[in-house]
Amino acid sequence: MRFLIIFLFLVLSIEISAKEKTFFGPLFKYEKTDSLKVYAFRPIFYYEKNYELKFSSLDIVYPVIGYSKDNQQTQFNALFRLIKYSSFTSYDSTVEKTFEIFPILDATWGGNKEKNYFSLFPLFGSIKGKYSKEEINYFIFPLYMKTIKKNSYNTHFLWPFFSKTSGKYSSGFKIWPLYGYTKKIDNQTLLPIKESKFYLWPFFTFKKDQTLGVNLEENNYWPIYLFSNSELHSSRTWLWPFFNVYENKLTGQKTYNMPWPIIQYKSGSNIQSKRFFPIYSYSKNEYVEKGFVLWPIYRYKNEILASEYFTTQSFLFFIYKEDKFYSIEKDEVIREFSSLWPIYSIDSDQDGYDFRIFAPIESFFSKNTKIREIWSPLWSIVRVKSNESESSTSFLFNLIKFERDKINQSSEFSINFLVPLVSNHSSKGSNEFNILGGFLGFKTGEDAKIRILYIPIGL
Repeated sequence: MRFLIIFLFLVLSIEISAKEKTFFGPLFKYEKTDSLKVYAFRPIFYYEKNYELKFSSLDIVYPVIGYSKDNQQTQFNALFRLIKYSSFTSYDSTVEKTFEIFPILDATWGGNKEKNYFSLFPLFGSIKGKYSKEEINYFIFPLYMKTIKKNSYNTHFLWPFFSKTSGKYSSGFKIWPLYGYTKKIDNQTLLPIKESKFYLWPFFTFKKDQTLGVNLEENNYWPIYLFSNSELHSSRTWLWPFFNVYENKLTGQKTYNMPWPIIQYKSGSNIQSKRFFPIYSYSKNEYVEKGFVLWPIYRYKNEILASEYFTTQSFLFFIYKEDKFYSIEKDEVIREFSSLWPIYSIDSDQDGYDFRIFAPIESFFSKNTKIREIWSPLWSIVRVKSNESESSTSFLFNLIKFERDKINQSSEFSINFLVPLVSNHSSKGSNEFNILGGFLGFKTGEDAKIRILYIPIGL
C-alpha cells in the first residue's frame, strides 16, 4: 500500500505533458502523450489506454490476468486463459456474452438465442459450435453424451466405449476398441455415400467417403500397411510412420519418407523439399521457404504474411535468434528483433531501437511485445532506447540515467536510488543542477535561481 501511495504522489507531481517517467528503478512507469496513457507497477500491473484506437487494457502479473476493452468487445482472462469472459456487441447492437472456467463451466447467453448454452462439466450441460460439433449434450460424463453434426446424431454411453449413430440418413454403432461401423446415405439417391468400420482399433480400419465428391478410400492394417486414395491424393505407408509415399494429384507433388523423419524428398510444380536429418534440410513452396544445416546449429524460415515478408533464423535453438519483417510494398525492413541468450536482446523499427542487457527469456517470446514491456525492465541492467525525437541510456535499473531530447536539443543526467539523488538538466542557454530533487540546487540562464531546502531563491 505504501508503494501505491508513493506511486500516485509521483504521478500527480509530473507535468501533464510528460512523455515517459520511471521511478524506483524499473518498477513504476508513467507515460502520457496525446494518443497514449500508461500506468505500470512492474510486474504487478500494467495499464494502457490508446485514445486513437479507443482501446484500453490492464494486465496483472502478465499473463496470469488480463483485461481489454474497445468499442465492440470487452474481454477478461485469468490463470493463463483457463478463465475467460467476453462481451461482444454486434453491428445490430445485439450483445453476446460468454464465460468459461475450463473445463468445468462454459456458458453463452444474450445475442442469438439459438446459440445460447450452459455446461457444468462433468455433471450436465450443452455446448454449441465447439470442438467441430454443432451441438454437444451430456449428463454425468462419460456416462452419457450426445453430439450433433449435419443431421447426424451420435449417442455415447461410457464414452468412448459404446456409441450409436442415428439420423434420417445415418446409422451405426461402436463397441470400442473391438468393433464399430457408421453408414450414411444420400438424401436423394438413397445410396451409401459414406461407410467406415474398424476391428480391434487401431489395427484394422476401413473407410469410404463420397460426401465431399472426392471418392476417398482408406484401408489401414496398422502399423504394417496403410493405404489412402481419393481424386485429390494417394498415400501408402509401410511400418508406420517410417516409410511413406504421398502424392497430391492436383499439384503433382510427391513426397517420399524413407525413413521418416531422417530422409525426406518432395517434388512438384509449387514445392521443393529435401531433408537428410540432422545434416541438411530445405523446403520451399509458394509462400514459405525453410530449412536447417546441422540441426539444431542453424535453422531459418522465410514466409510471406499478407503485405509483409517475414524472415527468422536461429543458432543452437535459442542461443541466437533474429526476426525481420519487411514491407513488400516498400521493400525495406519495418521492424526487427534479435537476441543473444542470455546476454542481450534488441527491438528496432523505422522509428528507432530498444536495446537490453540481460535477456533470459526474450528469445522464447520474440513476437510477444508485452513480455518485453512488462518483464524485461526487471532484469535489464543496461537499457538503451532511441528514436527520432529522443534517446535514453540507463545502467543498473536507472541508477545512472542519461536522456537527450533531440528536438529541443536538451539533455539530462541523473543518479537515482529510489528517488533522484543528483540530476543535471542542460538546454540552450540554461543549466539546472539538483541534489535530492531540489533539496539543494541551482539554475543558470535567464531564470537563474538557487534552491535551499527545496525553496527557490531568484538571483
